[in-house]
Amino acid sequence: MDRIILSACCTLTVSVCCAPAAVNAADAQRNLAADARSVFAAKCAGCHGPNLAKPRGRFGYVLDLARVAANREMVVPSFPDESELWELVHRGEMPPEDSPTGPLSAAEKEIIHAWIAAGAPAESIVSVSADPPQTIPTASPPLLNKSILRLLGPFHLIALHFPIALLIAAAVAEFRSIAQGYSAPTPAVRFCVLLGAVCAVITASLGWIHAANGHGAGAPQILTLHRWIGTTAAMWAVGTVLLSAWDQQRGVRSNWFRVWVFLGALLVAAAGHFGGMLVHGNDFLSGG
Repeated sequence: MDRIILSACCTLTVSVCCAPAAVNAADAQRNLAADARSVFAAKCAGCHGPNLAKPRGRFGYVLDLARVAANREMVVPSFPDESELWELVHRGEMPPEDSPTGPLSAAEKEIIHAWIAAGAPAESIVSVSADPPQTIPTASPPLLNKSILRLLGPFHLIALHFPIALLIAAAVAEFRSIAQGYSAPTPAVRFCVLLGAVCAVITASLGWIHAANGHGAGAPQILTLHRWIGTTAAMWAVGTVLLSAWDQQRGVRSNWFRVWVFLGALLVAAAGHFGGMLVHGNDFLSGG
């Protein structure tokens, strides 16, 4: 009899101690979801809200936490450092500095980070119940191929300098040949064109990966210009290589090649300009 009484007392004590902890944990999750939604409503709904006819980046459900958490391209629950949403917030790209609502404060960024780290809970699915707590499966880390793409994307920012420098150098060298009256192809121009085309194709490919990872999503119009001008410049560079090889076989520099290489230099310069706007803002050339 004494054992039964003692067991009942222990059970009652454990229940009394653990129940408030479970309630507090649920309340904390619900409050964290509400805080995250408040930040999104104040700073993000202007560009990604449900009432917009054309939300930026086709991402118009920022106030639907369950849907945001289900988008594995943006959020990996419990893994903020692997979530593109946190990367964009952490770098200050969402919202951009020139946004009407202004950038996120450090406290607001911490709320989003904590929300993702807690499993990206949604207000509608968090409730306090007398039923025993169910085990929630831990989110799996991102797939290996996605992790590799996230690592490759930033190399676009390194590779882009090579095609710009090489193709502009080819145009300058060809202009020098014109000024000096040379009519034969020169090895320097041929080398710059060939290597520049290879670098341009690699850079454009990395650029698409970088954009797919969410970079530049805060300025979709500029991103579109940068991406398509850069892709056109890469294709143009390949055409320049073919014209260079044709001239090399004939031993005479054609006017077609010269026009092509000059226009190619303008294209890579334009792509680089819009890329600078993406990274540094619209007034990056002013030094502001």
